[in-house]
Amino acid sequence: MASAGHPSLPSFVIEAFEAEGEVAAATGGMGTSYYVGKAVFKHVAPQDEAQAIWCASVFDGLKVDGVRIPRPLLSSQGYYVVNGWSASEFVSGETGPHDRWQQILATARALHKALSEISCPEFIKHRVSPWATGDRVAWDEETIEPLEELRQPFERLNSFKQCIDYQPSQIIHADLAGNVLFADGLDPAVIDFSPSWRPAAYGDAIAVADGLLWYGGRESLIDLGSSGEAFLQLLVRALLFRLIAYNELVRIQQLPLSQLEVGQFNSAMDLVEQRLTGRHV
Repeated sequence: MASAGHPSLPSFVIEAFEAEGEVAAATGGMGTSYYVGKAVFKHVAPQDEAQAIWCASVFDGLKVDGVRIPRPLLSSQGYYVVNGWSASEFVSGETGPHDRWQQILATARALHKALSEISCPEFIKHRVSPWATGDRVAWDEETIEPLEELRQPFERLNSFKQCIDYQPSQIIHADLAGNVLFADGLDPAVIDFSPSWRPAAYGDAIAVADGLLWYGGRESLIDLGSSGEAFLQLLVRALLFRLIAYNELVRIQQLPLSQLEVGQFNSAMDLVEQRLTGRHV
């Protein structure tokens, strides 16, 4: 039998996925995920249900050499989402890069190779979220007037942009830096699939941008991503993506703007500008 019901995770949902064990809140994320025995339950907002079902269907049959993929669970009635909840098998591991950037980027490349033949789902064109807005603005598919405090870094990043040729777009995981798990003796595991339709190397660029912004990544991290003008332009777009997503989070949720966050963007931009002008050591 499943454990007793939880205030946020209904017992009938646990039973629908035939999970057994004590309910425990998962750390990290948005505070809406729970462990139940060998299963992980995640809350799915109504507007994200199509994406959650699609992601589960992709991960259900995906095989990636050297990468662990948590398998989604089907309910007893054959559904990936029940009453706003999805479930997948628990995979062990430690989150956070901790200077494992080579492994993270190798995992990204293996994953994106495995995803390369998958068609773009219709929901990607219609998503409404801070991250969807950031993605479209970064790729000149939408315009936005940023908050006054973010106007200078926004304009500076846009001044770096150039039109160059890229590889064709495909499905990528657009949030890998903190979503690769490591455990001794096991292959890396990928969690929290965040699909986007962009060039495969853009997934690397987002991981590098996140490393520079939030994980103490050094300038050498840029070289691990790739070299040359094309990757730097992808990195510029990745930083724009994160900047505008932050802008929208602050604006929509009326959060206080962090000067530390602005400083992190400026520091990352300094490194990119040095590369673009050939002034790096």
